[in-house]
Amino acid sequence: MIYCKNCGVELEENANFCSLCGKPVSDKNSVKLDYLTSSKTSKTELTDFQKLTKNQRRKIFWEIASMILCSGILIASTINLVGDHAITWSKYIITIGLVLFINITLIVFLSKRLFLLFCLSFLTSATLIFFLDIYTGNTGWIKKLGIPLLLVGYIIVLFFIVVEKRTRQKGLNLIAYLLIASGLLCVCIDGIISVYTKNCLNLDWSLTVMVSAVLVSFLLLYLHNRLKRVTDLKRFFHI
Repeated sequence: MIYCKNCGVELEENANFCSLCGKPVSDKNSVKLDYLTSSKTSKTELTDFQKLTKNQRRKIFWEIASMILCSGILIASTINLVGDHAITWSKYIITIGLVLFINITLIVFLSKRLFLLFCLSFLTSATLIFFLDIYTGNTGWIKKLGIPLLLVGYIIVLFFIVVEKRTRQKGLNLIAYLLIASGLLCVCIDGIISVYTKNCLNLDWSLTVMVSAVLVSFLLLYLHNRLKRVTDLKRFFHI
């Protein structure tokens, strides 16, 4: 067996291109196939946005999002004050807008510190739920339902992002991992809601979702494993 010099994927001996990164397998092949890659190597003029670094693009996105959120909060507050002479319904928009602004700021400036980003984002989202509970009359659902659902959601999303970052060869396997994470989320939501409403753990629809997600995920992982080894799609699908 031979391996791709660019990404290290295992290839068959008669493979011309890497099935993962698309690079020619050998220098000999790249010489013969120069006419296929000549169009890709031609220089194209970059736009001003393409010349920006990732940090500069994040800051531009943050400034635009901040202006949109601040404008929405200001307009809603003004309409509410003019119409009702008090802050009533606009308090929901103000609270949600501030939480969104904080989360966008965290994502832009703490993207490399994943754990700290998720902790602070969870605290701000929990604060949003707390205020919404106050607005609706302190019904007490935040402790038994809101916080557990929010915590489970954050943990599963964090788990998927960590797996995605540590996965070397990305393809259909990421879709499989996403399906499994979605199935786990459904099971947790079903269990938490059943405990809150019935005072007992009663899994119903979520088990069907989880089993279906696992079966489809196994199929996608099998296809991903085959595609890593077979370059010719006609041979892979036996056509």
